[in-house]
Parts: sequence; structure tokens; C-alpha cells
Amino acid sequence: MCFHALGIIDQNREYLQMHLLASADLPTRQALSDIQIESARLDRTIRNAITLYQLENEELSELQPLDLCSLLEKAGRLAPDIQRSLEITLTTESGGIEHCAVMGVPDEAEQLLLHLISNALRACDAGGRVWVSLKQKKTGVALRVEDNGCGLMEEDPIENNRRFLSGAKLGLRICKLICRRAGWKLTLTARPGGGTRAQVVFLLASCEDIPPEMELHSSEENDIRAARFASRAAQEILLLRRY
Repeated sequence: MCFHALGIIDQNREYLQMHLLASADLPTRQALSDIQIESARLDRTIRNAITLYQLENEELSELQPLDLCSLLEKAGRLAPDIQRSLEITLTTESGGIEHCAVMGVPDEAEQLLLHLISNALRACDAGGRVWVSLKQKKTGVALRVEDNGCGLMEEDPIENNRRFLSGAKLGLRICKLICRRAGWKLTLTARPGGGTRAQVVFLLASCEDIPPEMELHSSEENDIRAARFASRAAQEILLLRRY
């Protein structure tokens, strides 16, 4: 019912924007833009609440191999939109790693990365920078999302950081639950030189988990996942857009 109501709001907003695009004054255009953003924020909050409920109450889906390099590539595709909308530079770095298979739930891994990037963007002002990278570890690999923004404000950032726990505090709780379910380790620390570093450490998948002849995902599935990832990211960028 909530999503139906939000859909009607957006349909009417789009209708008004289409007919008022040329003639509307600045306050009217701003009002329509505000409606779009607040509708998207409510939609995200509801969906995150549903996701949190599912993570807390449903059984973990069967773990399957996923490629962190592919996930990093999807993040890199967001850079032009982020630069244009937020005036923040997003860069990605694989650290020379070409393929990095870990065990997890692909959809949850994508949600995790988007939450981490969204929080890094929220910490930065125009002209800021966000880095997403892979780092080889002795027992696995680390995915890092770093920013040069406002930095940590509390002694215990995982529990108390206001920036990371904004709104209903759903973003961090979702990240923590995703990592706990899959056996990944999430830490949030100050970044040397200023800002924040969010790091998730994964154990590499074993040869038994990934037979040599097995493909991680079909090309069709990759296309669908990439489109879904881009759609989620577009909504996050909309909510963070500066005026």
C-alpha cells in the first residue's frame, strides 16, 4: 500500500513537471524537486526497514561465489553521475587484483557497498573525494571505502557515529547484519590524513567452492544485476544531491 501511494505521488509529480517545465517559476520547480526527493527518501526508508526485517528473521540464502572485482567495476561506473550531481570525485582501485572470488549473497554484497559509498558521500562537501579499493590480506582480501570528509565524531564509531547512523539508523544495522550473516568483518576507523575508512574483510573462496569450469554469473545475470545496482545508486545520488 505504501509503495502504491508513493507511485501515485511520483506519477502526479512527473505530470506536473512535464506541463510546468517551461512556465513554472523557481519556487514551483523547487517544490516539485523537494517532493521528488522526499518521496525517494520515504521509499528508501521503507525498503530498508523491510530489508532489515528480512535479514533479522529469514534464513541466510545459500552462499555462492561472487567476484569483488566485478562489484568494484560497478562502483566505478557511478563516478560520472556522482561528479556531476554532487561535485565529489569517486575513484576505484583493484590493487592489481583481476579476479577475487569470495562466498556470499550477491544482492547483499551490493547493498553493503552502496550503503558504505552513500555514507562516504554524505560525509563530504563539494570537492571531496571517495576511494573504493581492494587490498590483499594474508588470509583474504579487504574492500575499503574511504573519504576525506568530516571524519569520526565519536569514540566508538560503529555504535555511535551520527553520520553513519543517520535517520532510523538502518544503514549501519543492515551493513552489520549482512557481514555477520556471511562471516565478513566490518570495521569503521579514522582514515590517515582525515576522513573515515570503512573496511570489510572477506575470506577468499576455496577451490572446492569454485570448480575451474564454473562461471560466477551468466552475462545476462550480470547485465540485470548491473542495471539494478545502477538504479539503487541513482536513488542514493538523488537523495544526496546538493542545491
